Amino acid sequence: MNPFRLSIRLRLTLWNTAVVMLIVSFMLLIIFMFLRSRLLSSVEEKAEAGYATVADVITNSGGDLYDVVHLGQSRLFLITTPDEPYLTVAWAGAHLPQTLDLNEYAPFGTFNSPDGNRYMLKVGRIPQYDYKLGYAVDATETYQYLSRILTIFEIVLPGILILSLIAGYAMAGRALLPVKALTKEARAITAESLSRRLPVADPHDEIGRLTIVFNDTLARLERSFEQLRRFTSDASHELRTPLTAIRSVGEVALQGTNDNESNREAISSMLVETERLSRLVDNLLTLSRGDSGKLQVARQELDLSALVNEVIDQLRVIADESRLCLHFDTTAGVSVMGDSSTLRQALVNVLHNAIRYTPEGGNIAIALATSDAAVTIEVADSGGGIAPDQREKVFERFYRVDKARSRTDGGAGLGLSIARWAVEINGGRIEFIEPESTGARCRITLPRRS
Repeated sequence: MNPFRLSIRLRLTLWNTAVVMLIVSFMLLIIFMFLRSRLLSSVEEKAEAGYATVADVITNSGGDLYDVVHLGQSRLFLITTPDEPYLTVAWAGAHLPQTLDLNEYAPFGTFNSPDGNRYMLKVGRIPQYDYKLGYAVDATETYQYLSRILTIFEIVLPGILILSLIAGYAMAGRALLPVKALTKEARAITAESLSRRLPVADPHDEIGRLTIVFNDTLARLERSFEQLRRFTSDASHELRTPLTAIRSVGEVALQGTNDNESNREAISSMLVETERLSRLVDNLLTLSRGDSGKLQVARQELDLSALVNEVIDQLRVIADESRLCLHFDTTAGVSVMGDSSTLRQALVNVLHNAIRYTPEGGNIAIALATSDAAVTIEVADSGGGIAPDQREKVFERFYRVDKARSRTDGGAGLGLSIARWAVEINGGRIEFIEPESTGARCRITLPRRS
């Protein structure tokens, strides 16, 4: 864990403070620029008005500077002529420049005098007399006012920063209070208390929606743990049965007469139970690989009609023992994209399940139908059928429709679970649907292309 990683509360505080400071700084900058523009425009207007007055007097007097004297010595202006410049006493006392540089001051410029005052200068030329005219306005108070505003801003900004940090930290803490409460509640949930749910204060806000998602996750975990417990219990029970039978047969054989016929019967019985145990372990390993998601299938184009015929030929001997009639209705050359080994396993399990639960002399019909997007395989038997409320449960592991049926006759209850996994890994769907008459009807739907 990185010790320098900031908490969510602190990060929210910093982000909030940064946004507030950015907005406030931008607003203060706009205000300052507006005030500065307005105040300096007012000073420039005064300089423009004074300049125009002096220029009008010079023009109306025909360039005679004698009339300019009547404007008074308190005005700040300077006139440079080819002969001798004219400047007022106020201009000289303000230590303003004695020469007018049009490139520096035209049309407006500022001048800082040695005594600390600041002036706004309006400089121009009177071309008909080859005069240069400069008019100044004392702008010291205006610039001092602007300087005081900047000082106030420099004092206000740190205060806003501190208040923003405090307010942001408090608001972030209050906003995260539900998260703190959820953390406390979630910490109390263990594997033994997965049925507990987190309280949802407001299902419409972000935390409420997150809580709902977390509760859904807890529900899925609870179901997974329950399935795991049931799977472990059922697997242990299924494994214990053949092991107990093997041990019982061995103990009876040791305690009985040691004639060859008794030994052969004991060994034969032990081999039968060992075979059942091997099939159970193989099925469990298949499901385990499927659950891990590490089992890769090699999909390729395969002839589904030929695959169904192979499965029927493989199980026909078992069907003949029960005098069952297998009927396959299809058109040749139906192909799909899939993995042949897993699809064969699914078909074997479904058909074997139909053979197991169909009474002697019954019928099993296998039909293959096609459409533009999918291929369906239906296996219908004339057995006892499956109740509608159990058609989904039969795909659960270790589930048996008839609880009283022996494990020898009914198997371990893993065949249809493996069939569902095998079909789904090939992008298909398997389900029991309503039969046309009696018995059970299983439908497998596979995509034509994947």
